[in-house]
Amino acid sequence: MSLEKRNYVMEEGKPFIRLYAHKTGSYISIPVPEYLVVIFTIYRKKVGKYLLPQFSNSRFNILLKRLGKVAGWKDILPKYMCRRGIWIEQKKYGNKSWQYFDHLTSHTMRRTAITSLLILGVPEQVVRKLSGHAAGSKEFYKYVAIAEGYLSKEVQAAHQKLAQLRISDENNAQNA
Repeated sequence: MSLEKRNYVMEEGKPFIRLYAHKTGSYISIPVPEYLVVIFTIYRKKVGKYLLPQFSNSRFNILLKRLGKVAGWKDILPKYMCRRGIWIEQKKYGNKSWQYFDHLTSHTMRRTAITSLLILGVPEQVVRKLSGHAAGSKEFYKYVAIAEGYLSKEVQAAHQKLAQLRISDENNAQNA
């Protein structure tokens, strides 16, 4: 939300977002995909210093929840808290359970982006630099653990496919 027009730069004819990461104390240039160039063009104003429309964090989170509801993310996903060692479901107004879209926040988007980049195979040090996490950050390794769980699941699925191929090859050899 705080991206300013000055952060949107062209380097060698290609669009980038150039930012100063306070946590790491360094500048970073992030390539901008074509779909984002279109969004920036739509929202570009002649007046003002910001690249996108400005919303308060609470307003932005309200809009994300509305978007999630419209998208149909309405599965029940209760919210719990622990009191004296006992897990208690927190209810919304009207004694209703929380739905998936109720949990959406700007930080959810940040975590999703970090985890997605790791799952897609972007090296840890690159994702850490993009997200502004310092080397050895304990917070960053929460995302790595999630991505490793996904990796483990995918590798196990690949092992099953290989086993099926081996069985298929053995059956073909016997039938030949």
